[in-house]
Amino acid sequence: MATLTVTDDRLRQVDEFAKEKALSREDVVDEAIAIYVRTKEWDDICAYGYSHALKYGITEDAIIEESRELTGTGRA
Repeated sequence: MATLTVTDDRLRQVDEFAKEKALSREDVVDEAIAIYVRTKEWDDICAYGYSHALKYGITEDAIIEESRELTGTGRA
């Protein structure tokens, strides 16, 4: 258990959303934090992939072409 400080306006938003969705304030905040963390983790993964693609000259078109070659599919 922890205590968080938020603005009155933000707390009103949380309470309104919780009421709309029939959730507790704690459920809304917990889910929001979980989504935030997953989003930031995904952003880090994407940034890692992008930086390595730039470093090694990998393009989206090259990935698509290699995938088609490996799966034996061509353009529709």
